[in-house]
Amino acid sequence: MKTSLLAVLSSAVLFAGAPASAQKNDEPVTSAQVDLDGDGKPDAVSLSAGKDGKFTLKVGGATSQGSASGNEVRGFTVVDLDTGDKWKELLVHTLGDVDDDHRFFLYGYDGRTVKPLGDVRALTEAKGNGIVLVDTWMGFWQKRDKYTLDRKAWKLVHVPQELYAVGLDAAAAGVEATVKKSFPLAQARTGSAVVATTAQGSKVRVLAASVPAKLGNREDVWYLVKSSTGLLGWVRGNVLVESTDGLPLAG
Repeated sequence: MKTSLLAVLSSAVLFAGAPASAQKNDEPVTSAQVDLDGDGKPDAVSLSAGKDGKFTLKVGGATSQGSASGNEVRGFTVVDLDTGDKWKELLVHTLGDVDDDHRFFLYGYDGRTVKPLGDVRALTEAKGNGIVLVDTWMGFWQKRDKYTLDRKAWKLVHVPQELYAVGLDAAAAGVEATVKKSFPLAQARTGSAVVATTAQGSKVRVLAASVPAKLGNREDVWYLVKSSTGLLGWVRGNVLVESTDGLPLAG
């Protein structure tokens, strides 16, 4: 079942001073007094929304302009991505018409300037160790991306993966489906060599996915599939979906 990114986000952001996983459904606000730079003095923070998703974030006497590309700007919450340093961060919530369009913008404050750290689709998991995990719904599974906080550069850095584990959540090992129309499993994502042909009525398990850096649509994804005979091979997303039953498709 598709998980609302807003619902996921609500369980991940935090009160100032607590790790991200400790948050209790904080509602976004448009103003607050909070110590962001660790000097022991509260900083005045305010967020104002303009037209077409534009917004202005102010911390003390510093200002940063942002754009959410037409999304509704809801407000901000305070997060602590790395409890080992003195700083805390701001997370600006913006909502699109559907979950896939939501964007959440992270900002830091060094005592002088407001620094944009980057934006993500959600803050699925952030335990205060400088690592952010972000889940994106891919039609029948959750793609989990890792980001690390580079404090020296004041940036949230994406850590690319050659393959993504396929599952409905972080603990799930693959997704099972039934073959309704036989299809080949390729030896590689390039070339035409076939390692196996799935049998109609047999069970297959989707184990991993190769996702292009610039994904045009979900049919561009290649899936690593285990056949009922224990053989592994690759199949394109559109062929997999059209040739099987039982995938937990949603969205």
